Amino acid sequence: MSGEGNSMRKFGPWSKRVAGKGPQHQMHTKYRMAIEKGLRYIAQDNSYIDSSGKKIYARQYWLMSAEALYDTMKFNSKNGIQNCFYELMPSSACTHGGDNVACSKMLKHFGTRAYLDIEFKQPCDWVDHATSAMEPKVVGQKIVKMFHKHIERYMKCDCQMIILKSHRQNKLSWHFIVICYRDGIEYLFHDSLAVMAVMEAWDESDDLRMFDYHENGVVKNAIDTSVYSTHKLFRIYGNQKEGSNSGTLEFACYYPMKPGKPTFRDMLVLQPYAENERLQFDLRGVDSTTKLKRQRIGKKPSDHTTTKRMKQSYSHNHLALEQFFFGLDIWRDAKLHLQKYFKDGINFDVAQFKSIDTVYVPLCTTKCPFNKGSYNGSHRTNHSYLYIYFGSGSCFWFCQDIDCKGKKKQIDFPLELKMKMREVYQRKKSITIQI
Repeated sequence: MSGEGNSMRKFGPWSKRVAGKGPQHQMHTKYRMAIEKGLRYIAQDNSYIDSSGKKIYARQYWLMSAEALYDTMKFNSKNGIQNCFYELMPSSACTHGGDNVACSKMLKHFGTRAYLDIEFKQPCDWVDHATSAMEPKVVGQKIVKMFHKHIERYMKCDCQMIILKSHRQNKLSWHFIVICYRDGIEYLFHDSLAVMAVMEAWDESDDLRMFDYHENGVVKNAIDTSVYSTHKLFRIYGNQKEGSNSGTLEFACYYPMKPGKPTFRDMLVLQPYAENERLQFDLRGVDSTTKLKRQRIGKKPSDHTTTKRMKQSYSHNHLALEQFFFGLDIWRDAKLHLQKYFKDGINFDVAQFKSIDTVYVPLCTTKCPFNKGSYNGSHRTNHSYLYIYFGSGSCFWFCQDIDCKGKKKQIDFPLELKMKMREVYQRKKSITIQI
């Protein structure tokens, strides 16, 4: 590793407020006075036990070269210390120091590669029927291909994506880092706000609502756009989230596929212009430094909005299945039984018809099937759902809370109704739906 003068230098950490300046502000002030061109903003999450025995989570900030960061991570690994480091993005809309000197100085030396953060729970309550029919990892693959196509089309370049992963039992997570080329020369973006402009264009050109999902009564999106805001963090390869079972961020593959593995330096978002004679795209940031214009991610929709979006996501096949089920007495009887079971009621208008004999019903409740929650048996951040299998006359209630790990509870239909269900599907050896 070479190319960043005084490569082993690092300063910090800053973690407490001093003379009215927060730790980030102190880091910026130090960088403004530093002469080393290779220093970067680095954030680190850690924890300690206070005098009362309580575990306290804290964040501290460093100035480090890539080499110093790499050696620090190696030292930590050898000594059983968790690595929880993040790149903190310099910004043309810097909020520290008033005059933006520190970030302006860093942006002269470093450009930003496009990057993307994808995360969703598994199982996931997708809004869109087509997305819910996909295997979870296929959803990630689809986002990769769509983002790759958009970058090449919008920036008129060729690009190679470095894909990192950090999956765990109940959640899938990917980080994408994009290397863009024109005529064999790598081009970088001015800063994270310029990347946000690319994201906004993608949001307008493709229907990214297909990656919306329900969680605790809120519609979220698998694509995390918050990572482009001013001075936001992006987790570094080989690091994990402090205090969680997230696991280490690992290299998965290139896209398009090619052999080999990138170097540690190549898996960083910030890249120095001086190396490899990199150039900069003629693109600047969006006006807002917080969210994309649509501002749909994380909003709590009204019932009208939710129903409208759900109906828009139906395919013709879905509508045909809906019409098929609405003509069955067993569907009507199943709904009546479940309404009695769930005293709070069920909104069957949001049911999704997965196949000829399977219906998925999201439940707007935090109640746990196993009464495991600490709040009168409910989880404060839980969401649960039903799967009804008409061919076998069975129904299962799933819990998505991490404590329950996707476990399910069977809900018994009356024997007479169960026999009717089985009779319908055993009698009809072949059921044809006209699309």
